Amino acid sequence: MKTGNGPLAMGVAAVAVLAVVSGGALAARRGPATSPSAEAQPLTASATPTPKPAKPSATPSTPKPSPTPVTTPSGPVIPTVKIDLAKLPTGREPQVAYLDGRVFKGGLGGDITIPGSQSILRAVRYDGDAMVVREVGLGGSELVRVNLDGVLPGRTPDVASLVSSVNEDAIAYGTARSNADHTRRKGNAVYWRNAFADNKLDRPNDWYSTVLAVVDTTVYFAAGTDPSEPDATLNVWHTQTGKVEVLKSFKTPAGVDFQGTDGVDQLEGAEQTFCSAVRALADGAQLWRTCEYSLDGFTPDGQTVYATPDFHNGGSNPTTTAIDSKSGTVRRQWTGVEFLATTAEDDDHLLMAVDTGENTASAIIRCSIGSGACELATKPAKHAQRDALRVMGGWS
Repeated sequence: MKTGNGPLAMGVAAVAVLAVVSGGALAARRGPATSPSAEAQPLTASATPTPKPAKPSATPSTPKPSPTPVTTPSGPVIPTVKIDLAKLPTGREPQVAYLDGRVFKGGLGGDITIPGSQSILRAVRYDGDAMVVREVGLGGSELVRVNLDGVLPGRTPDVASLVSSVNEDAIAYGTARSNADHTRRKGNAVYWRNAFADNKLDRPNDWYSTVLAVVDTTVYFAAGTDPSEPDATLNVWHTQTGKVEVLKSFKTPAGVDFQGTDGVDQLEGAEQTFCSAVRALADGAQLWRTCEYSLDGFTPDGQTVYATPDFHNGGSNPTTTAIDSKSGTVRRQWTGVEFLATTAEDDDHLLMAVDTGENTASAIIRCSIGSGACELATKPAKHAQRDALRVMGGWS
């Protein structure tokens, strides 16, 4: 999926904060700083260089000839953009699936109203229709298919995870059964579907089966190994042969990119903190790790992972950050609003549901990773509630 938003640009502020690895290589490719601060500009703005750290001055330590001392910058810098929601221009509507109340919009299909009053836990576009995970009772769930005429016959109970391929031509979903007291129940299943086949993989020993990605006919899923802990194995199901591989290097897999190349593993850090590591699926090698960010999803090309400082605790976050998925270098960070959820629209653009605090109207905005520029992708919601507008692509 390639970007389609044309020339993008804006000024950004270099703000020194802790990053995973040095951002100097990124900054070195940009021009000199032009102002001490920056606000998000329209996506149609003309190009403005991103600031870089000032080059240290070379001064001799004594009047006599001697090696020139080198001043090392105090730390890496992050190109940071402050968003003023009230000043953003309006751009095109989101090109990937999102929810506007109970109306499912975006992606390859028309607007679909999801009937009923049950909470919508997850929804993806598939073959023009909406595949919806909705709440049943207290803590239960089911998967249904909805088109322009309403809910189609058939339902799959206990579905708790649902993903689509990058082209929306295949889906995968997994169950997480529970007992009457809401404890985990052993024995689950993983499903894969495209226009030609509908396959099921029984997992009698899984305490939960969470799908993470579907790449053509291959499904990546986490299999819970403990009735009360998050520990799980990362598994690769080749749906055409039935073969299942276990990738043993992952302890608590959280996500896989759209190519099946890299994945995110959640680790326990010092002092009961949580950390995330990006690993190569081919050999399990750790590319980098961070205890500062929760990694929440990949762009379609797998080159960028977007992140927040919060580990899926709900509510909102003060920043959203775009990080190079191969090196861990921070490419861009946005502040100035409350970030509710994020998904990738294409390789360069993130869609973010945001508001300015409790009891304020939310909106979905589009921001460029390359330039930092932002615009409104939807009008502000009519009602001041945080789930009025929702993006569907991230893991949180």
